[in-house]
Amino acid sequence: MSRPRTLKSPKLGPITFTPGDVIRFPEGLPGFESFTKFLLVTRSECAPFVFLTALDQPEIALPLLPPLLVQPGWTPPVEPPADAARDDLAWYVVVIIAPRAEALVANLRAPIRINLRDRIGCQVVLDDERVPLTAPLGAGRP
Repeated sequence: MSRPRTLKSPKLGPITFTPGDVIRFPEGLPGFESFTKFLLVTRSECAPFVFLTALDQPEIALPLLPPLLVQPGWTPPVEPPADAARDDLAWYVVVIIAPRAEALVANLRAPIRINLRDRIGCQVVLDDERVPLTAPLGAGRP
């Protein structure tokens, strides 16, 4: 069994993890192409948000939400890879502060897919302009 390590994140505090917790993004993420190893970090005080934190640059901690919390009825935009069952996949959307800081918004046009079994992730960038880049949180809720 691997020994736990600690990553010191200026935003999230100390993060204890093992090598088996690392999620590899072979192609990086748009804007963060040089970073390929991340941790999915939860903090109870921040729920339901989780954070995708770069192992080599712990200042990078992208806030994520499951897309169903942003858009009820959301379905994955692409079929799972042939070697992954739907149960192996977790989907997230990146949350940002909207321009002029008037709201929190989620990018539904570029969801993040993580294969939990293989610990491999990617950001799926969609060409469909009908899918919002900046969906306000709470929009679409009754």
